[in-house]
Parts: sequence; structure tokens; C-alpha cells
Amino acid sequence: MAKSTLPSLPPALPTFSTLTYTYPLKLLPSTPHILTPHAQTSDEPHVSSNRSNTVTPAHTSPTPIQPTSVPLLFLLTYGGGLVSGDHIALTIHLDPSTRLTTTTQGSTKIFKPPASPTISSSTPPTTRQDLTVHIAPRAARWLAPDPVQPFAGSLYAQTQRFEVEREGSLGVVDWVCGRGGGREGRVGGLRGGGGRNEVWDVFGKDGEGKEKRMLVRDAVVLEGRGIRGRMDGKGVFGTVILRGPLFKGLADFFVEEFKALPRIGGRNWGSGNEVVKELTKKEEWKKRRLEREKEDGLLWTACHVRGCAIVKFAASEVEGARWWLGCMLREEGSVGREFGDGGLMFVR
Repeated sequence: MAKSTLPSLPPALPTFSTLTYTYPLKLLPSTPHILTPHAQTSDEPHVSSNRSNTVTPAHTSPTPIQPTSVPLLFLLTYGGGLVSGDHIALTIHLDPSTRLTTTTQGSTKIFKPPASPTISSSTPPTTRQDLTVHIAPRAARWLAPDPVQPFAGSLYAQTQRFEVEREGSLGVVDWVCGRGGGREGRVGGLRGGGGRNEVWDVFGKDGEGKEKRMLVRDAVVLEGRGIRGRMDGKGVFGTVILRGPLFKGLADFFVEEFKALPRIGGRNWGSGNEVVKELTKKEEWKKRRLEREKEDGLLWTACHVRGCAIVKFAASEVEGARWWLGCMLREEGSVGREFGDGGLMFVR
């Protein structure tokens, strides 16, 4: 067990006061990332934790101030991964008007069960990660780690639950990929695995008991015979979930860009004699992006679901998916403006 205490510096430099964690999890706070001057206002965050792997931005000043930075928290595992049977349970609570960016320093590897006569080959232990996040009114959370990398033969399960109060904002990138080249280079090498993301709306008056209503339950199952043959050669799969005012622009951007994609069977009704016009900067960006999507075998879809935006994507390799995510996020721009450079660290 370890503990980190850092003061909050006036007038608008958020900091972590206390972080507590146990093996195999390590919580590492980084230097807060600076925001651009036109970011939305919020109260100054102050972050604390309890013994059960809990991160809590404590009560802030009631006077709204222009934030100058956003806390950045790294989720680390010893040795860069989790061994068979490891179980991480992390709870994060954001107080009103706070913001937090959470990422990793690299992919989280999921090691396969050891070959041992003491462990039944039919029922080896499953590696688990469970995350619960509560987002108070006007608070915002951006969770953008590197992908999970299960080794061939590994067993992995993940559950993420997000509870969002009024005017709270949530952005999540959740993706999984194969270990690398060769036989283990596809997610289909998993012996068994899956993940579930839930978004809950929390409503009601303070002090009177708040109610919760599920908005989205998104589940991915990566197991069963013949899964490798059903993956169409894709080596990385991911989901982006967006909700709340801070992510509305990004959510609409994904959905509108998806609507504008060329459709299978679509025809160009031009005569072929049209005058070639100079493309605008946005048109040049879209042309390059579509060409790169084709090269990387990237497929994606986006839609609005009960106040959330859900984006699904798949690509042949991790770098293709990483390039596409970075391309979309930088073009729209709100993640960099509202969460600083740390919000885009995972796509560099």
C-alpha cells in the first residue's frame, strides 16, 4: 500500500490530495495538463482516496473559477500486465464541477494461465478488471487508456459502470487488441473474454435519495469456437462512449462523419466531365482520412442512444486504430481544449 498527498495550489491548479491502492494496481498522478483559455469554467478539483482503490475529488470552492489545468491519473500494473487470477476493483468519485483524465503508460497485457498440474486446464482462473465511476453535477471524466492486450490462451473479463448526474460529462475509450504478430496476433487467441460498459443516469434532489436509471449497456464477448474466423482479419476492436455537455460536440461530430461515409453500392452520378475544383481544408482532411481508413482496414459506426453517443471501430492493427482515433479527436478539437494534452496522450 502507498499513499500520495499533494496540496492544491491557488487559484486554479488542481491536485491530488490522497491516492491509496494495493497490488497489482498502482495509481500515479502526473503533472496537471494545462487548458486553453477558452475552456469551460469549473470549480477547482481536489482529489482524495480511500483504502479500496477509490479516487475522490473532494468538495471545492463554491465560487466558479476558470480552470487552468486538469488532473491526469495513470493506471499502472506492475510488470505492465496482469497475471492469471489478478482482480482489480477501482472506484472513482468526482465531486461537482471537477474534471479528471485517466490513461495508461502503455497497453495492459493479460498473461495466460500457467501450465500447471495443480490447475485444471478446463477451469483456469480469470483475470478481472472492475471500474465504478460516479460523476457529480457538472463534473467531467475522460477515460482514454491504451488497449488491453490479451495473450493467446488467456482468460479476461472487464466491467465498467459509470453513474452520471445532471450536466455531468463522460468520455470513454475501451479497446482490446492481439498481442502482436504471428499466431497470437489476433484477439481471437483469447481462450475466453469479454467486457461490459454501463452508463447510468442519476437523478433526484440532494438529501432525498437519488434514483438511477440505466441508459446504455454495451457488451462485447470474445470467446467461443471459430471466433478467429468470424473476425474478418481484424486485430483490434474498440468502443467510444460519450455523454454530457462537454462531449456533445464530439458526439455529434462522430455521428455526422459516419452519416457522410460512402455507402456500399453507392454510385457517382457525375458525367465524368466535371471541372476539378480545389478542395477545402476539411475536404482534404476527409479525403486523406478515408484513404487511410481503407489502407488500415478500418471499419466504424456511430449512433445516438438515449442521450449517449456510441462509436464502434475495428482495424487490422493497433496503429491503424490509434491513427484514426487521433485523427478524429484532433480534427474536432474539444478533448484537447477541455482536458489538455493529457487527453490525447493515448493516441501519440
